[in-house]
Amino acid sequence: MRKCLLAVQGPLQFIAGLIALEWYGHIKHDSSESEVVLVLYDFLVPVEVEKPLQEAILSIAGVREWKKVVFIGGQEMSHIMRKRYSRSVLEMRSILGESSFDEIFLASNVMGFGSVLMLNAYPDATRVIYGDSFGLVGNESLMLIRWSWSLKAARIYLRSLARKVLFGYPKQIAFDVAVLTLPVDYSGRYLQNVPLLVPQREFALARLKECCDQLPGLIAYCKNLLEGAHNPSLFMLSTLFQSGLMSMENEIALYIRIIRRTAPQGSTIIMKPHPRGNMAILAAVVNAVEAEYRVMVIDDPQFSRIPIELWILLITECTIVAFYSTSSVNLNYFYGKDVVIPLDANTIGELFYPQEIATAIKDNTLNLEAINKLKMWDGNSPLWQAQ
Repeated sequence: MRKCLLAVQGPLQFIAGLIALEWYGHIKHDSSESEVVLVLYDFLVPVEVEKPLQEAILSIAGVREWKKVVFIGGQEMSHIMRKRYSRSVLEMRSILGESSFDEIFLASNVMGFGSVLMLNAYPDATRVIYGDSFGLVGNESLMLIRWSWSLKAARIYLRSLARKVLFGYPKQIAFDVAVLTLPVDYSGRYLQNVPLLVPQREFALARLKECCDQLPGLIAYCKNLLEGAHNPSLFMLSTLFQSGLMSMENEIALYIRIIRRTAPQGSTIIMKPHPRGNMAILAAVVNAVEAEYRVMVIDDPQFSRIPIELWILLITECTIVAFYSTSSVNLNYFYGKDVVIPLDANTIGELFYPQEIATAIKDNTLNLEAINKLKMWDGNSPLWQAQ
């Protein structure tokens, strides 16, 4: 039986990684049977947010059996990385408790310290990338910038340079294959060099349903949110301030503006914070609009960090407004749901930092064009590639 490592940094990555893991087994080994170590690592959030994210992943991880489940928090990962790199590699192997793997499944090789460390710890394994969201690749430079901003770029950069001089540094190891449910090549070049496998839609939907079945209380919670609702809208908030795209004040102003523009006064609005979202921003938005709407907030700790792709009842019953999110593409693909994408070039130009406007317009265009391309997509080639 093949030995695999599935490494994830959040609940949505878990779902995408699970689909990739089982599809790769189906295609390459004619079987999804495998002995898998699940590692949760480098969430890139404050310590107090790590446990809720871990619990969200574990709540759906019962979808299959694991040889073991390992959690490596941010502080522990930093401790591992304070050693000579060869020692860091040995410690990672010790923590995972395995001397070898046949295959390693990762979303990328750049976010956090753990990804490249695992690739170096098991250099003989087949390296499979499953991408950000459900298959975004080729955005490594952008991800590195956003990550460094979130961790105080100058300090991290200087530490990184010092570490390379004193303790050595990892070898950059490329992926052998990409297994992407919705393949999006942000660079336009990434998938020219990496073989692509695309899981069938029915196969991916079956995995989504299996994950939903691990959350028997979710439907009841959705019904509670919708009880007495009038013309309900679901607003999916983002991390625009935390990602360095705009000021906190502008993110708050954006949400308030779009809510008033898209939801009739007196209607029910449901707000779903991003799993890594800023709660102060959410509170400010609720305070600003609660006199005009019946406001419901998805704040139950058992469900608040579960990806929207599993909230089937809300997807069916609500108008969904997605801020700067590939979930607009995901929901259209899996459920045929038309999602409101409220950003346009004028709004981006007004509220985003000047140096981020071009990137934000590209990202927004990506979502709009990818949804349009779904109508004619062959299900095997990249859905969207930068020109």
